[in-house]
Amino acid sequence: MIKLFWIILLINLTARAQMLQNDKLLHMGGSYVISSTIAALVYDKTKNKKCSLLSGFAVSMFIGAGKEIYDRKYGNPDWNDMLANTVGATLGIVTIRIAI
Repeated sequence: MIKLFWIILLINLTARAQMLQNDKLLHMGGSYVISSTIAALVYDKTKNKKCSLLSGFAVSMFIGAGKEIYDRKYGNPDWNDMLANTVGATLGIVTIRIAI
């Protein structure tokens, strides 16, 4: 019976850890897509590299912060998601900076 308890506990903890990791990857990927898309669109319109990179980063962070504020009332807020958003947004603008 004790072995069964430990096995179930281990499976539960492993599943939770994987779910949290997947959540952070989704935040990072979403921020990457948003920041790189916005930066590319702004650059196509303005031809201003600095403005496009700042716009892409700012919009991505604004959307991520809005989602976390929404989660305070209706979900499960985790401010570590903002760290994942920051990493994704940064990678997105670095990619666009290399491309333009």
